[in-house]
Amino acid sequence: MDNRDIIFALDIGTRVVVGIVGIENNGKFQVLAVEQMEHESRAMFDGQVHDIDKVANVVEKIKRRLEDSLNIKLTEVCIAAAGRSLKTQFARAEKNIDEEHEITVEDINNLELEALEIAQNSIISQSGVTRYHTVGYTVSNYYLNSFPITNLKGHKGREIAVEILATFLPYDVVEGLYAAVKKAGLEVSYITLEPIAAINVAIPPEIRMLNIALVDIGAGTSDIAISKEGNIIAYSMVPYAGDEITESIATHFLTDFNTAEKIKKSTKKEIKFKDVLNIEHKITKEEVMEIIAPQVKVLAQKICEEIIKYNGKSPSAVFLVGGSSNLPNLPEEIASILNLPINRVSVRDIKSVEILDYKGKTLKGPESITPIGIAYSAMINKKKDFIKVSIDNKTIKIFNIKNPTVMDALVAINYDSKNLIVQNGEDLVIKLNGQKVVIKGEEGTPPKIYVNGSLANLKTHINDGDKITIVKGQKGQDATITAGELLKQQKGKLIFVNDSKVDKNYVIKNGDEIVIKEDLTSFVVTVNGKEVELKGKEEYLFVDVFNFIDLKLDNNKVPEMKVNGRRASYTDILKPGDNIEIEI
Repeated sequence: MDNRDIIFALDIGTRVVVGIVGIENNGKFQVLAVEQMEHESRAMFDGQVHDIDKVANVVEKIKRRLEDSLNIKLTEVCIAAAGRSLKTQFARAEKNIDEEHEITVEDINNLELEALEIAQNSIISQSGVTRYHTVGYTVSNYYLNSFPITNLKGHKGREIAVEILATFLPYDVVEGLYAAVKKAGLEVSYITLEPIAAINVAIPPEIRMLNIALVDIGAGTSDIAISKEGNIIAYSMVPYAGDEITESIATHFLTDFNTAEKIKKSTKKEIKFKDVLNIEHKITKEEVMEIIAPQVKVLAQKICEEIIKYNGKSPSAVFLVGGSSNLPNLPEEIASILNLPINRVSVRDIKSVEILDYKGKTLKGPESITPIGIAYSAMINKKKDFIKVSIDNKTIKIFNIKNPTVMDALVAINYDSKNLIVQNGEDLVIKLNGQKVVIKGEEGTPPKIYVNGSLANLKTHINDGDKITIVKGQKGQDATITAGELLKQQKGKLIFVNDSKVDKNYVIKNGDEIVIKEDLTSFVVTVNGKEVELKGKEEYLFVDVFNFIDLKLDNNKVPEMKVNGRRASYTDILKPGDNIEIEI
């Protein structure tokens, strides 16, 4: 047997470590050997390694037993990060836009990147942990002018917004797992997430387009993954699981935890045990079910609340895996709360796993789904756990849990999404003759993204060794205009800014209040066939003409007066070019 064909998978759980060795056989995963061992003491808490030496010790023992049973040398291992370590965060990003601008794909991608940054910053502020791998995100809603819309592309408006549901994995979780297996003499060849591993074997590909909640119920936590349209849209965790059920038994019967655990797991009709006072008891399975029923109901309620919180409604089906999914009446309680038919809540064990070739007895219940899933995921993916890419000559590592994109790389280096927005010049906003007027700044040159020298965008998929280059855009010139240029546009002759007259060289400033008038201080009229220039006033009445012509009036007679052929009076207002006739 060629060691290169060997797949060694480890499920490093909070209480138990399971190791599986197998090979691919006609599209199925053929199990060659299985070993499992409990931690000697609390070395793991909620899926995170707390004592590297203790975890490494258990891993090394399992590795050695598998090597001895198969007479091989194991050097590489496939692992998974616990779903309970994942952080899921809602985030919303909003942006004001020019009402004449047609929304582009780049605008939408930049908006999503900004929302992803907001989500990551929220997680950091809540947890205090500063470094995270981006696992993925899904768009919940787009908005145009505050109204929901299916697709922003091509629309125009004042404001666009997006709401996303993003998931992150702390660096420390991955680094702790790596350190523990390395100390045991192993290198990680593949890493995935426990919920993804479980889905790969528990949910057949033909039904992954459905809205399904997968719940991995372990000892300390119940981990949740929700799938929709072929993707996992959310991860969550309930800090309530099998241990709470065990503790209710221990409290009721006054036993230690291990005895209570045996009572919980017993399938016998009649169960015998001794309490801490060494008093012997004999109870039936029905009595145990009656005692734990309230806690099972609480567990079901907490799981359902979390599913609805992130899914927005009841899913089409719920699949249960993990050792505590066998709790009596748990599927019935979940079905009742979610208003689902009982056959839509299913406990998945290895009998339902069609891709498995296994004749042994160690792997049997729903607790075996995740370790099998880790091995099978490695078998079908055969890709690196991390990829290395460079951004502007800076090398970074990206968690290869999905098909990573340029956006994932930028989030990994905390790239400021504002640098990808086209920087137009500042607009000039003024009030002209009582009306608001906006003079547009010059359009900027958009930034460009290249992957290996080819033009790309935020959604371009990247591979190991890719080189990402970002060419910064150029900001457009700010809007500027002089009083003279404004006068030409408005065909005026006098300009007043903030109630003061200015000359043509004055540079208009943001917020200026401007009034443009015709220059009435000097203009020419025709009086009885001769041109006469009127000077010294902003407005002239007919009577003012007599101050500029040599004409004697008879005090006892009103002259006949006409303007442009029409009879006029002394108080008529004159305009440039008027033709005036006066007869005495």
